[in-house]
Amino acid sequence: MRLKSQKAILMLSILMALQMTSYVMILPLFARRFNEFGAGVEALGMSAMAFAITSTLAAPFMGALADRFGRRPLILGSLAAYIAAFCGYLLAPTAEVLIVMRCLAGAFTAGFIPAVTGLAADLAPEGRRAQWIGFVSAGASFGWVAGPIAGGMVYDHLGYNVALIVAILIAIITFLMALLAVPESHVVAAGSLTGAQHSAVNSQRRNVKVYLLQLRSTLPDSLSAFFLLLFIFFAVLFAWAFIEPEFMFYAYNDLGWNSSMLGLVMSTYGAAMVVGELAFGRFSDRFGIKPIILIGLILFSAQFIGLAFFRNYILIAVAFVVAGLGNSLYDPALSASFLDISHEEHRARILGIKFTAGSMGNILGPALVVLVTSSLSASSIFLMAAGVVLLAMIAGSAVRLEVQPSKNEPDSNIGYQKIAIPQPVEDGERSS
Repeated sequence: MRLKSQKAILMLSILMALQMTSYVMILPLFARRFNEFGAGVEALGMSAMAFAITSTLAAPFMGALADRFGRRPLILGSLAAYIAAFCGYLLAPTAEVLIVMRCLAGAFTAGFIPAVTGLAADLAPEGRRAQWIGFVSAGASFGWVAGPIAGGMVYDHLGYNVALIVAILIAIITFLMALLAVPESHVVAAGSLTGAQHSAVNSQRRNVKVYLLQLRSTLPDSLSAFFLLLFIFFAVLFAWAFIEPEFMFYAYNDLGWNSSMLGLVMSTYGAAMVVGELAFGRFSDRFGIKPIILIGLILFSAQFIGLAFFRNYILIAVAFVVAGLGNSLYDPALSASFLDISHEEHRARILGIKFTAGSMGNILGPALVVLVTSSLSASSIFLMAAGVVLLAMIAGSAVRLEVQPSKNEPDSNIGYQKIAIPQPVEDGERSS
């Protein structure tokens, strides 16, 4: 049974790699596209903010749906939404339409990461949860290696439309693989409720006070630790979202990079994350979550310091490598922290709330840079982002984690009792 769980984790990592490759390969190209439409930093910031706003609103509901109906439907639905979104990016005739398409994409893809992480947490042994989540995250990090450089090279040689078509094809392959090979790990208990119980639940939902009490019961017992962890996750995503629009135009206009050069720098970040997550995945299990989070945040800030003080391409790339290693340390440890302090039956919902906190950072970051980009230099914006990460370090030093004990070990055979994987696919799977 453990071998089946490991195969499922491997498949999740592959899906994350493919999905992130298709998504990130077009991320550096939005600045080029908005330039073609005659727009600038403000339009790029608004598109990022639109994506983040709808993700923020949708994430808690997606997490709750994953708890109620299972992880697999949310994964498949989100992957289908990515295909539709990429088609919309390809066909958008104006900057305004492109912003609207990013807005819709945020709403309908928000369930993917909470569902995948929840599935990985269900399958992982308790003592190796951070390691297994880190392995799945390494797949996403691989997307940061392959995606930006591939997108930049395709754009420089063949143009925006071809880059989008390649992304659509990868997204279709990802969906088909998930359809054939992703199991279900979550036991759905809603179907066992009687009609009277359903009526009682519906009645309670009409009562705001009762609903709030129910919401509190789903949160971790240690609210102070929970909110400090939410702030840390908010801060790191805010810091990146704050510099992202400025960084794209700064790289193209001030540093004179082409799309391939920008993609290569972003790929070095992803390569460092892959190496770090595979090499250091068990550090938080061995040495404690808190120190690993703090060390990771210190290294993560290197990218902002490098952009603020260096103009040399190699030095900036090195700074991004250091930052990627930092991300590989703090991110799995932070995810494991949320899971450790949460009740088993509400983990996907907690991950949805975590995703919401990050999305708030993705909203406020671009919103603030749109306001200050005309009055502050690029270096000042990069240093402000470093200051936000410093606040996250302070919060990390103050957090006290109280692990919520699990009721039992996860049953790795649950999904395979419910989902029949076609024999040819199973025979073709690799075990390593």
